[in-house]
Amino acid sequence: MSDVVAERIAEVRRKRGMNVKQLAERCAELGAPELTAHTLYNLESGRRDKDGRRRREVTVDELLKLAYVLSVAPVHLLVPPVDGNEVVPYQFIEGVTTTPGFARAWIRGQTPIGRVVARDYFSEVPDSEFEVPRGQWTPESIEAQSDAVRKSTDG
Repeated sequence: MSDVVAERIAEVRRKRGMNVKQLAERCAELGAPELTAHTLYNLESGRRDKDGRRRREVTVDELLKLAYVLSVAPVHLLVPPVDGNEVVPYQFIEGVTTTPGFARAWIRGQTPIGRVVARDYFSEVPDSEFEVPRGQWTPESIEAQSDAVRKSTDG
C-alpha cells in the first residue's frame, strides 16, 4: 500500500503544479515541518534496500497530513481513481482483491467487501451517521463484484 500511496502523492503533487520542495514548504506552513523535501523524496521514491523492499512504509500520520496539505481526501491517496465502470483488479490487502470503486466505498464505510457480516461491518457507525443508501450494498452486488474481479484476473 505504501507504494500506491507514494505514487498517488507524486501524481496529485504534480497535478497541483508543485515540486517536492514546494510540497515540503507547504507541509511546514500547515504544521508538518517533519515532512521535509528529503523525507518526501524518500517516500515518493520508496528508497529500496538491496532486496528491493521499501526501507520505510508511509505512516498513517503521513498519509493524513499529506492528504490535508494536498487538499484531497485520504481515500484518493489510498486508491487510484478509475473512471467509469472499468473492472480493474485492486489488491489492497494480501489475498483480498476488489475493484477500486468498491475499495473506496469500503474505506469510506459505505460497503463491506467479501464475505463479511454486514451487522459487524456497520456496528461501529454511530447511529447519528448511519444511513445505507438504497441499492448501495446487497449480498448480490458484493458477489457480482467479486465475480467480475475473479474473471478479470483469470484471463
